[in-house]
Amino acid sequence: MTTREPMRDKVAILIDETGCERGEAELALQLCGYDVQAAVQAVPRLFQNIGIFKGRFCARSESLYGLWIAILNLREKRLLRARAVISYNPAVFATELDQHWFDFEARLYACRLWAGSLQPLSQEVEGVLADLFDSKEARGFYGEDPVEETEFQELERLLARRLGGTVDLEVQQDVLDMGQFQEVVARGETEAVPEPAKPRPRRTQTGAGAEPLILQIAVEPDAEGISAGELSSGDHIPVTINDTRDIGRYLAKLLGSTGEEGGAPLLAPVEAIELGANEVLVRVRFSAGVCGDVALPPDLRVRVERKPAGTPWWKKIFGG
Repeated sequence: MTTREPMRDKVAILIDETGCERGEAELALQLCGYDVQAAVQAVPRLFQNIGIFKGRFCARSESLYGLWIAILNLREKRLLRARAVISYNPAVFATELDQHWFDFEARLYACRLWAGSLQPLSQEVEGVLADLFDSKEARGFYGEDPVEETEFQELERLLARRLGGTVDLEVQQDVLDMGQFQEVVARGETEAVPEPAKPRPRRTQTGAGAEPLILQIAVEPDAEGISAGELSSGDHIPVTINDTRDIGRYLAKLLGSTGEEGGAPLLAPVEAIELGANEVLVRVRFSAGVCGDVALPPDLRVRVERKPAGTPWWKKIFGG
């Protein structure tokens, strides 16, 4: 190709090679001194054609937490893909939105493998996202300007309908040029993205000597049991988790031990006893990093199993 070739031929070649629009081709050629080869390399970097929305949300009344990402082709005004994960695990909601979109999407996929994730519901939410961003009402999302918070009210409404209760939604918008997007996509196709290890509730620890997570628990009386004042370390007693914090609700749902929903009590080993004037403080151990505390009247009778058969439930779930 020489500089004597008609400008219109260069424009046509550039459009065929890159799929850009005529105005974009003319600008690229002008900036590259009408060198077609240089313009082909420059086009992906000159125009911001990719919009990315990263979001997290929670329906606290249902103890549900989620992440979602939508990637849009702004020039063609079409959705490239939408992904989501819904989980009972509050660690999902702790994901930072300001990280690189590729790392955010990798985190989303990893969260799907964690205990507490709800695959059918996650797929439903992906359908909600696809329908929303493919609709005529989504035209406001296909620009390079920041999207107003009011634009996400419809998404909040749709999520609330699927999840139940009020939904708290946080969103961050990124706009990339096609070159930035293609560069990362190419890396993702050739390199395996390492997935974080499946988390356990004890991941709240910060070191070997860190304090364990203490949950509030309840113990049901048993007329045929022994008094709380006679309990000793090593005894196994049935307990339910009634902790109202997010992590407490998550563990209660995961283990099926919540009095509110009729879950069966868990047989947990007593780790420590502290006798007070009018109460007995009892600590049970769920795993290496999770314990439960309860204060009982000294004369309250509690069912005890001193020699439980088989492997304790908490070792099967948490290990250790």
